[in-house]
Amino acid sequence: MKKTDRTILLIIAILISFGFTINFIATSLFPPTNPRTTPRVILFSIDSANPEYLTEEMMPKLFAEIMARGSKYRHALTSLAAETQLGHTSMLTGAYTNNSGMIGNGYYNTTSNTTVGVALDHNFRLAETLIEAIEPNNTIKTAFISGKWRLPPLLCQEANFVFASPITELVTGDPYPLPDGYLQKLGTPIHYADGDLVDTWCIRALIELIKQDDPDFIFCNLAWTDVFGHYSGGVGDYSGMIKRHLRELDNLFMHLFTELKAMGEYENTLFIFTSDHGMETVEKIVDIEGYLIGKGIQNHVHVEGGSGFIFLENPANTSSAVDFLQQHPDVAVVLNRSQMYQYPYCLNTWENRTGQIYISLREHVVLSLRLPGFGEIPLSQIGSHGGIALQDVIMAWMGPNITRTGYEITTIVPHVVDIVPTICNLTGWPVPGQSQGRVLNEIIG
Repeated sequence: MKKTDRTILLIIAILISFGFTINFIATSLFPPTNPRTTPRVILFSIDSANPEYLTEEMMPKLFAEIMARGSKYRHALTSLAAETQLGHTSMLTGAYTNNSGMIGNGYYNTTSNTTVGVALDHNFRLAETLIEAIEPNNTIKTAFISGKWRLPPLLCQEANFVFASPITELVTGDPYPLPDGYLQKLGTPIHYADGDLVDTWCIRALIELIKQDDPDFIFCNLAWTDVFGHYSGGVGDYSGMIKRHLRELDNLFMHLFTELKAMGEYENTLFIFTSDHGMETVEKIVDIEGYLIGKGIQNHVHVEGGSGFIFLENPANTSSAVDFLQQHPDVAVVLNRSQMYQYPYCLNTWENRTGQIYISLREHVVLSLRLPGFGEIPLSQIGSHGGIALQDVIMAWMGPNITRTGYEITTIVPHVVDIVPTICNLTGWPVPGQSQGRVLNEIIG
């Protein structure tokens, strides 16, 4: 063998040995991460989304994507009263009102005789969230992105990453800083007078979050369907404002999917689309508290849009009050305490939260407010929710383990409480202790 050949072989041997050594050191010091054994889960709450919003007409691109890789239901149900705080609590705990203790956005404090318009204290809810249930497992990373400023104080506990409106900190006095490194990438969260973050910023935050920290579970609330709905009303009743917004949201989802595909993170992500409540155009405002007082029954009505919880000064008047309410032309549902357990109401939580009677008004009618010293205040936004007519919401599933694809399911009506048990069935994560929903076997079986 020539000397030059021996030299070349020696160099090759050294390079191979050197490469092996570098690889050994690298894998010893920085072992490769295990491939994802369960899909990433992104739970989208499109705030105030009526069932007709997620259709080929309103959101054609997202509809086509879901039909290609998943299934949607014609409609699903949310909890009553159909309001933001309760709907999201049921969505993240798997618990109906009777287990969560939430009755709507706020509650009537019977001790101080004052109304709390928005429940922000997480100790008020009686059910743990999915994030809280899986928190003891340090290998599972969770994130909470909320367009709605009011959701984080109630529901983001134990999340590893929280993205909240600056208004959240302003109202609560508690710090809600962006996670380290994100302010430089995203800039200050964008919001307007109502304090809710714009959907574009939330989707950008979601993309950056997956790039940087790769969470296993992400809750993402997109608030501006609700914001526009309050300005303009529900679909079919209003100007084209909601339709234009839904097309913009449709494009935002396509941008998200494109980014995930570029990262190689699209196929291994389970997407869930749902909502906390629907939206309708208000045509009439009624004063039920004054109506009962006029019948000789002293009471206080805790108002949740189209739903009301009636606290009687004398509970012995319950039967008479129910009779009068059933005669009112704008009252669609009347339940006394013994009837509140019935599905789909499931309102049989503590009496000091529900009062003695629950009512829901007919479509397009909401309750007027009464403030101490001011009497009735017959005001409402153009769009509202709360009543049983707004219990219908969107629900769709898309991604790994969704075995029934290309279907719009019309014969089964799921509930938002079914989301958490189904996620846990697919991932093996622990089910929250107060969860009451079922596994949606019709789409994963």
